[in-house]
Amino acid sequence: MGRNRLEKEKILCGLLGEREQSSLVLDLDSFFLLKKNGIFDAEVMLQLQSDVEALIGDGCFALVDKDEVNAFAMEKDGIPIITLYAGAIKKILNVASVLMLSDAFLPGVGNMAACYHDIPFDMQIMKTDSENDSALTMTVSGDSCRENVGYMIACLAIHFVVYHEVGHHKKGHVKRLKEKYNLFYSETPYTWISNEYLEERKQMEMEADMYAADMLIEKIDSLMPRWGKYLDMDVTYSEMLQLIVPALVIVKENLPTVIVDVKKIEKGYYLPNIIRISIIIMVMTNQPHIKKIVYPDILELFKEDEELRRQFESLYRTKAFDDNSQLTKEAYEKFYSLMIVNIEQLYADIFVGNHLNTTFLSDIKAINWFLYQYK
Repeated sequence: MGRNRLEKEKILCGLLGEREQSSLVLDLDSFFLLKKNGIFDAEVMLQLQSDVEALIGDGCFALVDKDEVNAFAMEKDGIPIITLYAGAIKKILNVASVLMLSDAFLPGVGNMAACYHDIPFDMQIMKTDSENDSALTMTVSGDSCRENVGYMIACLAIHFVVYHEVGHHKKGHVKRLKEKYNLFYSETPYTWISNEYLEERKQMEMEADMYAADMLIEKIDSLMPRWGKYLDMDVTYSEMLQLIVPALVIVKENLPTVIVDVKKIEKGYYLPNIIRISIIIMVMTNQPHIKKIVYPDILELFKEDEELRRQFESLYRTKAFDDNSQLTKEAYEKFYSLMIVNIEQLYADIFVGNHLNTTFLSDIKAINWFLYQYK
């Protein structure tokens, strides 16, 4: 039996800054006033909460009533803690839903007539309930099929955020920082950064990413039949991986981890967003049981769509097929690289405002830095 809200309030007291007049911890089932779509609602989050608290050993997973976009792994009195801010859920849900309202994203899925060619800058599809300012409701006017896909993307994104924090506990990062540096994991030592500490934190963040990627693959196995039953259709690994890419783009673009120049890269805890996403996707798609299922799907796609294959080969200067008409290893990996680039470009187009040259200049610098460091 998990802890109730008041017990979690007591555990978190003093850890997240000054207490406000209102409650700090939100009840998941009252916060999620989404329609019961069976895809992303209170039931899904409550199951995630239960799974996480079991993973971290009688831990505490709390949804915090703050509009900041953040999540933390901490410990207090021997109790492992994971906090997810309400602002992170709101932001992820909003961005995923706006993406699905764009006719440039996943064309052909659902009723495209319900989409916008140009997303209005001031579009707001997320509101709070009039009787409870903390409760989240969604007002999406698009096609129901595309709306459901948006919920699926948001669900995957939030699971990744939470499992990343779980990874910090499971890999011993929280205990290590507390014992070695006398720091809570959420604290950033602005007054000093030793090279040893910096390298250790970078390694921790990469390990947490890899843990989250592994857990997300496990979660897919349970989410696919659930979503397939609700949607009355087969949901495949290929389709799920197509949704994981935008989910990771949303996570990395909205959590406060943006790094754009070499000095910040070298002094930051995180690799640049484009690098982190690429590594995570490559690790996931090269897992044997995933590759066994997904590889033939991409092969069939290129065989059926010759124009797409020609464009792909021209862009990457590589052959899609080998002498036996099988998909090459390079083509398989570059296929997902192309997917990442396309979604990053679309994200920038919608949410940044057509500053694509600036966006991709930062990406190119980040990739060049990465190749130089790890050649």
